[in-house]
Amino acid sequence: MHDPISSMMTTQTISVAMDASVAQVEEMMRKHQISALPVIDNDEGAIIGIVSVRDLMRLHAEKRDPGMVRAWEICTYKPLEMNPEASVSDVAKMMVEKGVHHVLISEKKHLVGIVSALDFVKKHI
Repeated sequence: MHDPISSMMTTQTISVAMDASVAQVEEMMRKHQISALPVIDNDEGAIIGIVSVRDLMRLHAEKRDPGMVRAWEICTYKPLEMNPEASVSDVAKMMVEKGVHHVLISEKKHLVGIVSALDFVKKHI
């Protein structure tokens, strides 16, 4: 558990531009079989948020049209971000403390990886 989180993070991350429609977000999540998608600023490439299945459920409960809503409108702003050198243990503790299922791994506000609760399960099976 003292290994850096970079040892288990997914580096082939898929992200979405902040102005993508939620319909596009849903399609990407289905296609890649993922439960969250980082939202990236169109101009700077910096992380602005994350859209998770929970956000999508909320949108559908409100009966909003996914084709008319943009990713920036439903994303969770200021998602939990950690440095690639943070220990696996520290990331796990933060996830539990904050009650989140995904942590974005970043350097200088730019996405370099992602870790999910499922990654921790996979590591210990």
